[in-house]
Amino acid sequence: TLKIALSLTSNLGDPSGDMSVTHTAEGMVSKSEATSLRQLINDSQSLPSDLSMPHSPLESGTAASQVLVMGPDDFIVAVVSSLNRPFGSGIVTPSGILLNSQMLDFFWQNKTMNHSIPRPQNLLQPRRRPRSFLLPTIVRPSEGMCGTYLCLGANNGDRALSSIVQV
Repeated sequence: TLKIALSLTSNLGDPSGDMSVTHTAEGMVSKSEATSLRQLINDSQSLPSDLSMPHSPLESGTAASQVLVMGPDDFIVAVVSSLNRPFGSGIVTPSGILLNSQMLDFFWQNKTMNHSIPRPQNLLQPRRRPRSFLLPTIVRPSEGMCGTYLCLGANNGDRALSSIVQV
């Protein structure tokens, strides 16, 4: 399941000016796509080798912060923020704010050393936001059901999804 999800995320990027990203995101949450993808999952064998698995250019590390707030009135907030690596870009503003290095989250053609598959949706371009794997997550019981709320976050590049799923 995680291999399929990560394969789908390789087609994501900044949706402004690129309708394929919007269509990809809509397809990822559609019931018909879920039904189709569910047919690929088999507990007794691995996925076919022709499933394109990205090797994400996103750096791993511990340079993220998170704030998880749960109040007694069912008000929940999950925020994850990243510098993208220890000390971010290494630039500090005059007001003392350390700037991140989100530029590393873009695919840099001919510069990425991890043999990732070039995806035009995440190429470095002016006014574009890079793809990121910060996953603030809130889980709550179904409407009208009793249960426990869960609020968590993860970072660490493409490993964040498996971390959230394991928790």
